[in-house]
Amino acid sequence: MAPDTRARLLGAALELLDEQGVDALTLRAIARRCGVSHGAPLKHFPHRAALLSAVATRGFHELTDWVGAALAGLPPDASPARRLRTGTRAYVEYAVARPAMFALMFRRDLLDPDDRDLARASLGGFDSLVRLVEARQAEGWRAGADPRLLTGALWSAMHGTAELWSWGALPLATGATTLDDVLDGLCGAFEIGPPTARRKRTTP
Repeated sequence: MAPDTRARLLGAALELLDEQGVDALTLRAIARRCGVSHGAPLKHFPHRAALLSAVATRGFHELTDWVGAALAGLPPDASPARRLRTGTRAYVEYAVARPAMFALMFRRDLLDPDDRDLARASLGGFDSLVRLVEARQAEGWRAGADPRLLTGALWSAMHGTAELWSWGALPLATGATTLDDVLDGLCGAFEIGPPTARRKRTTP
């Protein structure tokens, strides 16, 4: 059975996003790619922001799966420090591997602020990072800090690292030749723990 029109619209939007970036995601272009009339998207989504929010929600679920796969690859006795470093690394790797999706996920001007699925997906990812931070704090690392504020500071650094690397600004400014060099610098600045082993990563 052919997928329903809503699913096809989402699939078309994902294709356009990967091929042409955020600016390509107009309702007309999505409808054209999907092979439906220009008005068809509005029968399934009340406005463009709702459709793009559904795409961004998919991105947050991808990111959660990406980080989860990285953590699942650790041995059962991995320390909280290693788990936090691994989660940090996976976040940046996802952003670099999926730059268009990553950009859309944080384009609040294009997304529906009232979309509950999007809110749950995005806040769920942050809460997962908070739990990694809290586990590290339990070992004595920055134990007096508010865990959500500490997580916010780390997240800001992770996000900035991802964007500046993708734009080519970090290699230019620092002379770093690999993303690992930059990630080691980030984690060293936060004193998260010793460097993790270098590894290759593929999309889950």
